[in-house]
Amino acid sequence: MDSQVPCFEIDHSEVDMDEATRIGEGAYGEVFLVNWRGTEVAAKTIRSTIASNPKAKNTFLKELALWQQLRHPNIVQFLGVLKHSDRLIFLTEYLRNGSLYDILKKKGRLDTKTAISYALDIARGMNYLHQHKPHAIIHRDLTPRNVLQDEAGRLKVTDFGLSKIAQEKDSYGYKMTGGTGSYRYMAPEVYRRESYGKSVDVFSFALILHEMFQGGPSNRAETAEQIADKRAYEDSRPPLSSFLYPEPIKMLLKECWHKNPDCRPTFEEIILQLEVIEQDFQNEKAMKACSSCVVL
Repeated sequence: MDSQVPCFEIDHSEVDMDEATRIGEGAYGEVFLVNWRGTEVAAKTIRSTIASNPKAKNTFLKELALWQQLRHPNIVQFLGVLKHSDRLIFLTEYLRNGSLYDILKKKGRLDTKTAISYALDIARGMNYLHQHKPHAIIHRDLTPRNVLQDEAGRLKVTDFGLSKIAQEKDSYGYKMTGGTGSYRYMAPEVYRRESYGKSVDVFSFALILHEMFQGGPSNRAETAEQIADKRAYEDSRPPLSSFLYPEPIKMLLKECWHKNPDCRPTFEEIILQLEVIEQDFQNEKAMKACSSCVVL
């Protein structure tokens, strides 16, 4: 491996890919359920166009080497790289409950308590990435499909294949093409191909939070690219119904999808706000329950 911190390598004989069950498709290839050392894990295959390109492969391996150093309850655990003929395959923990996309598709709109709890899970995972030293890790493709649920019901952020280390010393930030990441969750500055920073993930987070209260994406009649274009050039944002969104959540959403990236809160600030909202919601429920009690 050319990476400074090599990826943990798993001998291909330990995993029988012929017995693998295809369970989905990721940003860079197909995802399979396999057995490794008696445990079910996810095997993610990397497209041959990347695996066969030495420079692209090396860049990818460096990002995987970075991922393998990450440890957090709200981050999917990277396990290692499987070298298998001309393919590049890496293993992660397998979360059988699927993605937040699957949950919303099945359940629709979430109740306030669940939505806030899920939002805190995502924010804590993202805060860990953004506070990574010596350089922050920007996810760049935070979507409901890239948020998975474990058996305990906790959400974990996954797929850092598109993430890059944000060099703090580079005052101009990184350039990211409009074709990178998912249009529906893309920050306006990314779509306009401008320099960007960590707050692109905050924008994406806001749209995920909005969907949890609504039960799915808005503007389904328009293509994701049309939606991204309107957000970037017409300052368009999803509707905020008073019936669906508690006032504190509406205020948080407006801050997180602010057109000025510098005005968006950090995930550390988002966590603090959500914890206050969660506590206030619990107190309000307790008071309502108390007022409905009948003293005999």
